[in-house]
Amino acid sequence: MAAPLLRWLFLRPNVITRNAFLAVSLKNNNDAPCRFLRNSKSLPPFLKEQVKRREEIGPEPVRHPSEYGCWNYDAELFAFGKRIGEEFDSETLEEAFTVKSSIEKEIEEREKVGVATEVLGARFNEELSSEGEKIVEKYLKAYLRCNFPYMFEEGISAICEYLMNQELLAHVGKLIGITDLIQSKYYPPTEEEMCTTFLAVVAALAKSQNEERAGVFVVDFLIPRLVGKDINEMWKLDNPMGLLSAILQSKGLATPESRLLWQTGCSSIMSVYHVGIYSDKELIGRSPGETLTIAEEQAAREALKNFMKTDDARPPLLPSSKVPLGSLDLEKKNPSAELLLKLYSQSDPSS
Repeated sequence: MAAPLLRWLFLRPNVITRNAFLAVSLKNNNDAPCRFLRNSKSLPPFLKEQVKRREEIGPEPVRHPSEYGCWNYDAELFAFGKRIGEEFDSETLEEAFTVKSSIEKEIEEREKVGVATEVLGARFNEELSSEGEKIVEKYLKAYLRCNFPYMFEEGISAICEYLMNQELLAHVGKLIGITDLIQSKYYPPTEEEMCTTFLAVVAALAKSQNEERAGVFVVDFLIPRLVGKDINEMWKLDNPMGLLSAILQSKGLATPESRLLWQTGCSSIMSVYHVGIYSDKELIGRSPGETLTIAEEQAAREALKNFMKTDDARPPLLPSSKVPLGSLDLEKKNPSAELLLKLYSQSDPSS
């Protein structure tokens, strides 16, 4: 009986060492770490009481990092430029991060202590924001025209309007870390203040370096927001068949003709009609739909995508490094769909 026990002890020396160490530790020090809870029955009530008190107090308020100490605003401004790989003039960048509510906050604090409420030399980012908005719109449209040369100007404007949405600009600003740097009355800053500050940062970059560098910054941070989005859906086109007819007439082609290719489930709620659009006996677009009208409209939209080269098989968007923003004609515009429709309606009154 003793031989197997001794053999087991010799084969498992680590078990002996660990148990011996724990025994000595618990004997000499009651606070030594242990694998098991000695008072496991008292732990659940304690944790329940903690949760109860946390719910009674409420959630922890969001605080600015400066309230925790060790906050150097000048160092944070310098780090912001290095983090996004740009060089800024410190005074211009500080002005870009100062919003109007921060001046109001300063005036309120001065009124409380009874000193002069006039803030001398106070400057906020309203003017920079207006300049930044023009730069963003200019370079976004130039980049989109370069990537989609056959798309109508209304479609370019619709995509640009989507990218310059207040919510999207505020989200991009949050991603590059402007939330903690904004000098505002509120924390976190409002969505409007985030958007205004992002546009002001673009203008500050243009003043610190040049407009072309600001354009590259805009393309690098805003164009990726189009990934996974259908750019054709951003343009709300009311009369796709009329525009398609105008395009064909301008190219000297025959007017579009709709043909039913096949159908199924016509007598049920799951009916599907597949319509194709032809011009000079050539299929230029096709699409399914719940009804003949819907299928015809979607087929016209597919034909427009093919003409504008914005279909799903188009090549990916070019990075800013492969688009010569400095040599692009920023004032050149794509053809206008509204003008084309106007010319077509004048030449064909029956339409």
